[in-house]
Amino acid sequence: MRNRQKDEIMRDILHSAKDGLGITRIMFHAYLTHNQAKEYIQALMNSELLKLDVESGSLKRYSTTPKGLEYLNAAEDISRLLSINTRRAVKATGFLF
Repeated sequence: MRNRQKDEIMRDILHSAKDGLGITRIMFHAYLTHNQAKEYIQALMNSELLKLDVESGSLKRYSTTPKGLEYLNAAEDISRLLSINTRRAVKATGFLF
């Protein structure tokens, strides 16, 4: 597998956090270490693309903001227009060009 670009990792996080996820599930879905996930989550929160939802108890869940959904849709449109193959696109089509 090729190395992913920063924007692809950010899209993976935003995509996986659409319905709200904890950091462990984000790590699993985006194939990141804990330190990488914390770094990317902080950057996305600073950009207001991701928000922290504190539920009852000490459960922390991150969810994609409306601005994050806009970013995600725009980034996916650009990828589709430029025929950029991402890990998610390969999964959907079954092959890599």
